[in-house]
Amino acid sequence: MTTPFPDRDFPIVIGIDFGTTYSGSSYAFMTDKEVTDISKWPGQPDYSYPKCPTICLYNRDNNQLIQWGRSAKAGKSKFPNITILQQFKLYLDDNLEGVVRQLPLDLTVTDIISDYLEKFFGYIKTDMTKKGFHSNFEKQVRFCLTVTMWSDKSKQIMREAAIQAGLINATDHRDRLMLISEPEAAALYCERTCDKFNMLNGEEFMICDAGGGTVDLIVFRVEMDASGNRKFRESTKGVGKSCGSTFIDRNFRKHLRKKLKKVIRRSPNGSIEIPDAPLDHMMDIFVDNLKPLFDGTDDLYSDISMGFDLVTKTEPSIGLDEGSMTFTKEELKKHVFDPVVNEVVQLCRNLQKETGNLKAIFMVGGFGSSSYLYSQMEKEFSAERIRIVQPDRPEMAVSRGAVYFGMHPTKIATRIPRFWYGIEITNIFDPLVDPQEYKITRPDGSVRCDNRFSTYVERGKPLDIDSCISRNYITYYPSHTACTFFASESDMEPRYTISNNITSIRKVFDFEIPMPPLPNVKQGDPVPLTIKMYFGEVELRVEAVIDDQTYAVVCNFNA
Repeated sequence: MTTPFPDRDFPIVIGIDFGTTYSGSSYAFMTDKEVTDISKWPGQPDYSYPKCPTICLYNRDNNQLIQWGRSAKAGKSKFPNITILQQFKLYLDDNLEGVVRQLPLDLTVTDIISDYLEKFFGYIKTDMTKKGFHSNFEKQVRFCLTVTMWSDKSKQIMREAAIQAGLINATDHRDRLMLISEPEAAALYCERTCDKFNMLNGEEFMICDAGGGTVDLIVFRVEMDASGNRKFRESTKGVGKSCGSTFIDRNFRKHLRKKLKKVIRRSPNGSIEIPDAPLDHMMDIFVDNLKPLFDGTDDLYSDISMGFDLVTKTEPSIGLDEGSMTFTKEELKKHVFDPVVNEVVQLCRNLQKETGNLKAIFMVGGFGSSSYLYSQMEKEFSAERIRIVQPDRPEMAVSRGAVYFGMHPTKIATRIPRFWYGIEITNIFDPLVDPQEYKITRPDGSVRCDNRFSTYVERGKPLDIDSCISRNYITYYPSHTACTFFASESDMEPRYTISNNITSIRKVFDFEIPMPPLPNVKQGDPVPLTIKMYFGEVELRVEAVIDDQTYAVVCNFNA
């Protein structure tokens, strides 16, 4: 049965920003105003990037995790028969199905995320204990885990992975692990830390959370209450897309291979083989040193790695001079940066068109700190007096914002659904509209249309976070109640639960409501049943009320 969350038992909030390329974490006591970052991770030098690489190294023989984080990156050449997995967060994006290659090994994405989170949180516990936290302090922790603006199933996978990793127990109160979208967390960070956050009542601001794999956008309208406190109401449907800086890396790798092919010695059979190890080394130099420096005004330079069998160390046509290669700003823009940066700028422009009073765009995330991305955003929006702001430490905006959300869960007052949500029903058959194959005739002679979509939530219509859609039904003892929920991101309201040329429909989840023992009820007796659905939260939540008792309903997203 559902009960209120016991806040007093969990005075510590830990925020976890699980990212495509890097992951970070911050924490605070509920009574504190200061948030502390985990800024040093295993194998990282001092004063390095304050986040941990999202990488796992597995033994192919037994599918066991050998190394994680930076150690996995360094251990590629140390262990035999291994598989290195990175950017596995992208497997949560349904839109990339068939684009990213199939997972190797006999592992699910839940297994891999769970393995990583287990090691990740294990290190957090060690670090916090060194800083004075008592042993077993984790029993008093409330977690806030950030998620991208992807499907409901991907959010459920993150929750299952957190349970499998041992962050929480399956029997814990659901609200011990809260999920918040990454741009929402970043919005809370910007308000708390940015001097330029001077948004007035009724004004809108956009968060552009640009990370390694994804770029998530969200627009909030500021609303001031009678006490002068701000609340954020989502003012238009946010968007997310896999177009982060990882795709810049892929462009550079492709461009580098093309240049190297002109100077790599051919094998005896005439083919050109570019070895992975020195290529990976040059990629590391680009990712760690060259990419962060690029602002579109200067060329970049890199020495050619040892391990390439070159015909010559000087080839002017590709910028190679005595083993050092020049990458001109023009070629970097054209072949490496612009295809991705232009996509991000256009994503912001498309969402801006749906706003009415946008005053600022806040750039956060690792990619959000890019000087070149900033310059292109300025170029696009400055004429309209929309400020482009890069807050301090944008790479920690999401994990810190997650902590702020754990401390103030009602700060986000309104969210906008990305989908139509509904269930399948029968309805009156319309011979002018409905397909004949959907026509059914009941025993009483009434003609009905099967597979009709009954809307619970309208796409794009604002929902308060505490909004509840409640429907009353009659069931019969002791039968269980089963239902399937459907979703659609089509512009028009769906008429059917089956996809057609106009609308695309997908199953979201099945759920079953078990009938509890009712001592004074006989078999076949009618039992009032109320189904409550909460759509204004980050996760869909379903409750059932039977005999004045409220029960949490388990949703099966794998159906």
